[in-house]
Amino acid sequence: MPNKIFQTVVDELDFVGDILSIGIAKKAVINEGSTPDEVSKREMVEAVKNHIVPALMDFVSEKKAKNWGKETIKKIRNMEGR
Repeated sequence: MPNKIFQTVVDELDFVGDILSIGIAKKAVINEGSTPDEVSKREMVEAVKNHIVPALMDFVSEKKAKNWGKETIKKIRNMEGR
């Protein structure tokens, strides 16, 4: 079962659709060497920067993707836990 950090990012990606948001987030986390169940805040931030924001540029403008990334990273960093 995906942890709270992973689920937060999936929820923030809702605008691209349920299945696509899960797929993008899962692939990004795996590329950072983790899993949806065990991803840490640090790993998720790196996944957002290195994989999710660039992937979003296929769907929205570069500016919108980068703004989404900044806001999502703030949410991740403000979360309790690891």
